[in-house]
Parts: sequence; C-alpha cells; structure tokens
Amino acid sequence: MFVAGIVAFLLSAAPDPAARAILDTATARMGGLAALTAVDRMRLEVMTEWQRTDFDARRPPMILSYELSTELRDYTIPAWRYSRRFFSPNGTSGVVDLVSDSVAAMELNGRWRPQNIAYVDERDEVFTFAPERVLVLAHAATDARALSDTLIDGARYARVTATIGTFRPTLHFRRSDGLLAFASLRAAQPNDFGLAPWGAMDVSVTYSRWQKIPGSSLILPMQLDVARVGRPYKRMTTISVAVNPTIPAESLVVADSLRAAFLTASRKPMFDLPMDSARIVDGSFAVFGTPGAPTGALKVGGRWLFLEAGTAPLSIERGAAFLRRAAPDAAIGGALITAPTGAGGVAWLSRERLTTWVTASARPFTDAALRGWSAPTSNVRPLTRDAWIRVGTDSIWVETIDLPDFPGTSLVYVPARRWAYAFPAGPVQMDYIVSRVRQRGWSVDRIGSVRNFVGTPVTPASAANR
Repeated sequence: MFVAGIVAFLLSAAPDPAARAILDTATARMGGLAALTAVDRMRLEVMTEWQRTDFDARRPPMILSYELSTELRDYTIPAWRYSRRFFSPNGTSGVVDLVSDSVAAMELNGRWRPQNIAYVDERDEVFTFAPERVLVLAHAATDARALSDTLIDGARYARVTATIGTFRPTLHFRRSDGLLAFASLRAAQPNDFGLAPWGAMDVSVTYSRWQKIPGSSLILPMQLDVARVGRPYKRMTTISVAVNPTIPAESLVVADSLRAAFLTASRKPMFDLPMDSARIVDGSFAVFGTPGAPTGALKVGGRWLFLEAGTAPLSIERGAAFLRRAAPDAAIGGALITAPTGAGGVAWLSRERLTTWVTASARPFTDAALRGWSAPTSNVRPLTRDAWIRVGTDSIWVETIDLPDFPGTSLVYVPARRWAYAFPAGPVQMDYIVSRVRQRGWSVDRIGSVRNFVGTPVTPASAANR
C-alpha cells in the first residue's frame, strides 16, 4: 500500500509528455525556449483601449479612454515602470507607476507618493501572462497537464493547464499553427477598486498580431486582449518593443521613504477607507462621501434604503455601521441596485438577508458579483418591468428610460420625498431625465445621481417655459 502510494505520487509529479509536446511546439514557433528564457528585460510602447464592462449585446463596449504608455520591465527583480498618458473626452492626464519587488509608488504632477498594493497584484498578473514569459513559466511547472482538445467555432485547440506563479490557467494552442491563442482562468483582484466587485471572475488573455522582433529570433504577439467577467476589458496594441535593453538602475528603484510609507499604509484594498465624511442631510438622505461607498441611502417608510451597494462588501458594511450609529431610530430596509457600481456590496446584503431589488440593467452585474463571492441569492428581488416597490410603510416607483450611452437606465421616483434618482449624472443624460420627470407630471424638487445624491434642484416646468 505504501509503495503504491509512492509510485502514484511520483507519476503525478512527473512531467506530462503530451503537455510538454504542446509547449515545445509553441515555444519553437516563438523562436525557441532558450531565446525566450534569455529575455530578462523589455521596453514596450503600448496603446491601450480601456473598455467599459458592459453586458448589453445591443452595442459594442464603450471606450472609456486611450492610454499611451512606455513600459520598462525587469523580470529578474521583478520591477515595472509604467509611464502612462490618458486621452479621453475630458482631456489628457499622465502618471508614472513604479512597482519594484513587493512595493509600489506613483509619480503625479511631479510628486512621488506610495501606490496601492493592487498595483503589485497587477504587476504579478501582467508579468505572468506576458507572451515572452508565460510559456517559460509553463515549461518550469511540475504540474503541467494536457487536457482534451476543444473546438471553438470549428477550430481545434490543444489545452494545457499548469500552475504559473500564483495562477493556474488553461492555455489554449491552435492546432493549425501551434501558437498560443489565449489563456483562461478564474481569479480575483480583491484590492482593486474596479475589479473587487466581481470576486473570483472569469479572465482571459488573447494573443494576436504575431510579428518577428527586429534584432532577435523571437516571434511575439503585438496585441493582447483582456476580458474579465466574460466581457471585454482592455485591448493593448504594442507599437514598439526592445528586448533586453539597457535600463538605468535608478529608474526601477523605489526610494526608502516611499517603501516605508507603502509598507505602513498601502497594503490594504483601495476601497478600505474610513467613512469619516458621512453625514445625514435633511434627516432623510445619507451621504457617505467615501470612494467606493454606496451612492447613498434614503429614509423612506421609516427605513433606510441603500441606493446601489458600493464597490465591495466592506464598503456597504461600513455604510450600514454609520447608519446604525447616526440614525438608530430607523432600521435598514434593504437596497435598490440599478447600476454596475452597485454590484460589489451585494454579497454583504446577501449575508445579512436584506431584501435587495435589482433592476434589469443591473441584473447581469449583480449575478456576476454573487457568483464571484459565492453568495446566496434568496434575498434578491429582480425587477423585470416598471413597478412600485414597498419599503417599510411607503412605496417608490422604478421605471426604465433609455439615455444616451446608458440604455436601460432606471429612474426612481419617491413621492414621499418629492425626489427622483437616476445613476448617470452627465448634463446630456440629465436633460433627458428632467424631461421624463416633467412628462410624468411628478412632484419633484430634486433629482439625485451618483455625483450628487441629495440632488440637483428641478425648475418647475411652468417657470422653465416663461
């Protein structure tokens, strides 16, 4: 029995010949394992399209901004200097992020300061799935195993799974040319503002636009597409690349003072912030004022109703703690989630068994967050049509309005507060919202949004027409 166990262990630890053959073919097509292993440093210029996570199949995802970056990478340290310039309709901005071994710093407007640990997490993922690195790491993995081939749109792909760094992806290789097509995995980014809501999510990195690298025997992809939660997240197109360039040592060093400051205060999630600016306005509106918190909470029918649920469970938990301290006369009645930014805290609402109404446009986001956080769904009340919902001793109305860039937006009307709410807050969208409120003949003094929860005063239609 003991001998059989030893034999089974040795066999399980032995390299899988089928996996090794697939990896050998792919590395050979990229210039050979020796050439890939010899890559210690990279200099890249990259154009990145940042895309808004969107589950609406009626249109392609919106491009949030374009980023032109220069990257210096030293895989031996490992260190990453990421100089970025963003181009968006609101103008241009720039920042330098520097991650060296286990610490991160940033330079903004000529001043260096500690960066968040989320950037260390990002560096780890970027370096693991860099095309010049991922197959080297897979070759070194002792647990690489071949899986059965799969067909995607009629094309056959070989598959290898292996532990590389802290990840265990499945690598997909086209049988037609032997090259790496994409890597897929489930992983969380628990420290990142924008990614924490999803918990453990589906992630993929797709490799395309293969080119020979001048002055090198390498063949590398010039385009990487990253998807998260099964949706497009960003597209990175390499404009220029240099293999093993000379990188000034000082450009990859984090100053001792910054290192100490990072270790003291920055090894926690981006949204782990004190809720010290929260306040109650007019006795009925809770404004939290902390990045990542729910948009706000409204007292209606003798209970507090959260509008959206914040970035992560911690965010809404702290909002609830504030309400229980500042306004203990009213219980928490639940939440209404109408927007993607409200998805992250749904796991806390689920654990607390608080009724959570979810509109149709927010439902895909909320479902993904519940899956990612492995949370039950018994408290979720999907809203499939325009309807009144009961909160305590009162009711509020929820209906759908299509807004430019935000189709399927939920418009909330609270007669008892002479108040309406819609998550988008741009001037173009607000014109449509005000028009709908007037069309309905609602008695509304203010319209709240993500930027101004208590709301912007509404000029009566009669006054506006004079």
